[in-house]
Amino acid sequence: MSATEILQRMEAALAARAEAIKPLAEIQDERAVLLRQLAALDEPYGKAYADAETAGWTAEELTELGIAEPIKRPKGRPRSRRPVSAKKNPQETASPAAVPAQDSTGSAAPVGADTQSG
Repeated sequence: MSATEILQRMEAALAARAEAIKPLAEIQDERAVLLRQLAALDEPYGKAYADAETAGWTAEELTELGIAEPIKRPKGRPRSRRPVSAKKNPQETASPAAVPAQDSTGSAAPVGADTQSG
């Protein structure tokens, strides 16, 4: 194959590649515009979401309504206003794992096991 033929094949391949990238470049421009518009809405959306929480809505309730948590929240606001549940007794939730006994020998016994015999 001659140098001219090689260059013609290379130019044809490059032309096909250039055509393939044109739609991508155009969509990239549109995407950049939409991303800027979305970014401009992030702050007011976060404020409106925080205002809804201040009015008594929980994050769970808003999610159930189809309202997504904002990406950016106003500074100084807590992430959510979920009520704090009462902590359970740790002995109720603990599995029977070996824990050091309170005597001086350092022996281990399952939680709730009687360490004194008799």
